[in-house]
Amino acid sequence: MFKSVFFKYFSLIGAVVAGGFLAMTCLQILFSARALNVEKRELLQVNAERIATHTVMAATQTHISHDGHVVYQLDQTSLSPLLNLLSDAIDADVLITDSRGRVLLCSEKSMNSLIGNTAPSQLLPRIEDSYYEIGQLAGLYKERQHTVAVPVTVDDQALAYVFVCSPAEGMLQILTDNLRIYALSVAGALLLCVAVLWLLTYRFVRPLRQMAAATRRYARGDFSARTQVKGKDEVAELAVALNQMAVSLSSLETMRRSFIANVSHELKTPMTTIAGFIDGILDGTVPADKQAHYLRIVSDEVKRLSRLVRSMQDLSRIDAGELKLNSVRLDLTEVVGRTLVSFEKRIEEKRLRITGLEEYTKLEIAGDYDLMNQVVYNLLDNAIKFTNEGGDIDIRLARENGWITAAIRNSGEGIPACEMPQIFERFYKSDRSRSLDKNGMGLGLYIVQTVIRLHGGEITVRSLEGEFTEFSFWLPAVSEGVPMPVQ
Repeated sequence: MFKSVFFKYFSLIGAVVAGGFLAMTCLQILFSARALNVEKRELLQVNAERIATHTVMAATQTHISHDGHVVYQLDQTSLSPLLNLLSDAIDADVLITDSRGRVLLCSEKSMNSLIGNTAPSQLLPRIEDSYYEIGQLAGLYKERQHTVAVPVTVDDQALAYVFVCSPAEGMLQILTDNLRIYALSVAGALLLCVAVLWLLTYRFVRPLRQMAAATRRYARGDFSARTQVKGKDEVAELAVALNQMAVSLSSLETMRRSFIANVSHELKTPMTTIAGFIDGILDGTVPADKQAHYLRIVSDEVKRLSRLVRSMQDLSRIDAGELKLNSVRLDLTEVVGRTLVSFEKRIEEKRLRITGLEEYTKLEIAGDYDLMNQVVYNLLDNAIKFTNEGGDIDIRLARENGWITAAIRNSGEGIPACEMPQIFERFYKSDRSRSLDKNGMGLGLYIVQTVIRLHGGEITVRSLEGEFTEFSFWLPAVSEGVPMPVQ
């Protein structure tokens, strides 16, 4: 059976709170009963000792028995008012027995029920300094009593015994009343705790439910759902992370759709061109003297498809974590120079000026030869592509504090500030580049950034609209004397 987090959390905390209150109630009962018993015993003990003292004062020696014991007689006239007064004051029966347990004198409230009775003889030997019990005094009472008994001693002889008995039901009633008040207080506090606990649990679980609903929408492809963030606790951090994930997924979904559309378009155009020209050559529609021209067009389109497939393969290797480095000692200046030579025709066609490489400086790095060539190729290709006719490309290479830095700056329209944060995202193409870069797929700069980071470096971009764009990257330099393979 499904149990929600709300139910589990509320049940667990509720059980703990209820258990705590139950334990407090049991302890309250125990301590209250003990405290009342102690208080009652002390009250009866004090009054019993007081009566015993007055009994000694009221005793008069009469004769000596045949066994050698002195026989005393009690002055009941002087003792009766004291017994009645104390009996009313402490709500207890007061009786005085002789040394054999026969009741000699009682308070007025117990006169009818106890006069003429005899205290249990088995209790008398147990009464030394004092005696206390909660019971029926061995059947002398029908109901439970708090009983304190003390001996009346004269010349180390037990002249009589004083019993003070108070009904236990009265104390039980006091305890019950106290517990009722305590129980009502506990019930009120428990209800308040339950209400507060329910509110806190609901507030804790509600964002989790919202996040669960949002993830279900994400699973259906709807990334517009967002979870409201309140507070700065772990749940809020989870909600923020989920919202960020939704933004990333939405961006990836947009790029995926754009990528599929671009790939479909990029594949359709060259394939249509290739199929049309090949069919024209095969069926004789294209004249023989034009076939070489159209075959060159077909060759260019095949190369375009090859570049697209290679970019897709590189992207697949990056996503799978299979892009491994085969590091060798490389001269970055030489790599840049060789790549520039491959762009010589395009540079001359656009009448571009290349500056910054007038003096050759050997700058060695540890890197993968093919991947670093691809980095330099992509950056120079973008620079040439987006430089205005007759514009400038400035290339600066230097060694600074153990790093090799490279900056490729080209004049031109620049990159709008709003597009700068997305410039290194895969599949991203700015609006301007769509018109100038018809062969690109928006993967070049993403691959460049990934390769540079794999080499332990970083790349940044600066641009001022209408003036320039500059890509800068830096890589760890190779110290002299460090043995490494050389390309």
